[in-house]
Amino acid sequence: MNMAWAQAKARTATSTPWLLLFSFLLLAQTGHLLEHVAQMVQLHALSLTGTDAGGIVGQLDLEWVHFLWNLGVVVALGALLVHHGANGWLVFATAFASWHLVEHDVIMQSFLTTGVAGSPGLLSSGGLIAGGLPLARPDLHFLYNVVETASILLAYLFQLRILTTGDRLAPGK
Repeated sequence: MNMAWAQAKARTATSTPWLLLFSFLLLAQTGHLLEHVAQMVQLHALSLTGTDAGGIVGQLDLEWVHFLWNLGVVVALGALLVHHGANGWLVFATAFASWHLVEHDVIMQSFLTTGVAGSPGLLSSGGLIAGGLPLARPDLHFLYNVVETASILLAYLFQLRILTTGDRLAPGK
């Protein structure tokens, strides 16, 4: 790897406070996605259940942590959206993450009302919207995090493209 190229890219990725926030958000959300990947391996490859399938840092597999994490992602994306509003991928990422937060808000309200963790929320099997989809909550939230992380990555790459080339066309055009 060309070290000068890597240093130039690192300087670009941290050249403004907004890009630094974007870089941190992408890295943090990628780490969060990897936690969900570990949980999928535990559930589907190792046939673990319940608290045994809590991901790598199972102690953090709590309703409050999920809710606060998603709230933080939406706040960060909202701040980035105010600054980089012309980024269509960022608009999508913010809207999608907001839906994910609504899911966790419903789950949190159920938890606070009943004291029981693991509510299906809105769209997982048994959910409040038409009984949900035929997906267990961990599977649905894994998919949410795949889409969320991919859209944040695309928004980030698009923002870097704007910064380095001034090209505001959508990627691939």
